[in-house]
Formats: sequence, structure tokens, C-alpha cells
Amino acid sequence: MNNHYLIHLPHCGTNIPAEFLTDYYLDNKELEKNIFEYADLFTDELFGKLYNNFGGVKNKCSRLFFDPERFGDDKFEHMHGEFGLGWFYENAILEKKPLRTTANKDKVRKYFDEHHQLLNKLTQDKLDKYEKCTVIDCHSFSNTRYWFHKDYELPDICIGFEDNHVDNDLLDIIKAEFSGFSVGVNIPYEGSLVPTNYWGKDFRVKSVMIEINKKLYLEEDNVTKSAGFDDIKQRIDNIYTKLKSTLPLA
Repeated sequence: MNNHYLIHLPHCGTNIPAEFLTDYYLDNKELEKNIFEYADLFTDELFGKLYNNFGGVKNKCSRLFFDPERFGDDKFEHMHGEFGLGWFYENAILEKKPLRTTANKDKVRKYFDEHHQLLNKLTQDKLDKYEKCTVIDCHSFSNTRYWFHKDYELPDICIGFEDNHVDNDLLDIIKAEFSGFSVGVNIPYEGSLVPTNYWGKDFRVKSVMIEINKKLYLEEDNVTKSAGFDDIKQRIDNIYTKLKSTLPLA
């Protein structure tokens, strides 16, 4: 489909390549619990209509392997400096304890770099064809606060963006679809991923983040779909339908 949208699913994956599993200090059960608790589970299904029709980048690896939403240079990433949770997590999620050795950090870096190279390539493809590109950065978040979180009163929905890169039409569509829900704007999470080659440089590239509170579509265990799943998926499907209606027919 001809469109200028690029769907980013950075945290839906749960895979860690087998050759790296021995790097982790946690036993298999504890590692699995950390992986599934902190994954944006089922966001690839919730945002599936957007992704399948508009295209984009889906990370199949766990964010405990590499986190593409962090700065690649640790000195610019406050989550690394404060918590050891930069693009390469050094601490676990469910409790503050060492997660893994750094011996293979350079090898893991190749996965991080390849992810961003693909994002940059697809963004340039959109710019070449449409003279614009809008990233929809697709997430969910736990209603549970972990050891590194501030104690916010959490909304149902969080929308994030940077003023220089915001797509206001998309922003309005998202807000309208989730009217009746509590919506945090850049709270508790702020900003939205702009592919690295364009961030702060090319404002034809827009980006808006959608974060869904897991309490809306998962049971309290944070891993099982709840009765609310279909409603949230339908609302995101509605966003797709509205965006599609704005696109040129050819």
C-alpha cells in the first residue's frame, strides 16, 4: 500500500539467540520471567493491522538482549548511567541484580546496529517516494512499578512525541480514538523514536509513540490476554482505518 507510515515494534519480542544464553547469570526460570514481564507482549497483534498494511520494523529479540529504543552511545543514555539499563541491559528487571556478563557486548551490538540500519533505510525509502515519513512507535507498559521507575499515577494510555518531529494529525486521531480513557501526554514516558539519521536534522520525519497500559488487555499476571484485548485491538484498527482514509488512492 502506498503510504508514508513506518510502524516500529521494538519490544514485542522474547527471543535471545541461543549462543548468548550462557552470558546470563539468572537461571532459566528467572530469566524467562524477566523477559516476559518486561516485554510489550502481544503488541505485534494489537498493532498488527497497522504493521501488516503499512510495513515497518519488528524486533523479535527480547529487550533484555538489546533495547533499540535506547541511545547507542551509553554516555547519552540516562537509563544506562542511572540504572545499567542502556541498549545493553546489565541489570535485571524484577529486582536490582546483575543480569549478564559484558564479554559479548560487541557481538550483541551488531544486532542493535542492524535494527537501526533497517529503520534508517526504510525511512529513506519513504522520503524518496513520498517526501515525508511518519513513524508510529508501538508499545505497552506494565501497571506495576519496578525498582528503577518513578512512582507515577499511571494513565491508561501514554502518547509520546518531540515537538519538532510530531505529526499533529496522527496525534489528534489517537486522542480521539482513546477519548474516555485517561491519557498521559509525554507522561510517564516521553518522546518517540526518530530514526538516528534524521533525529533533530530532517523534520520531514515525524514520530508519535503509543503506549497501552497492560491492565487494559492483560490479566494481572501480565502475560495472559484479558477480556479487554479485543476492544483495544479494535481501537487501534480504527486508527489504521482513519489513516488509510487520508491516503491518496494511487
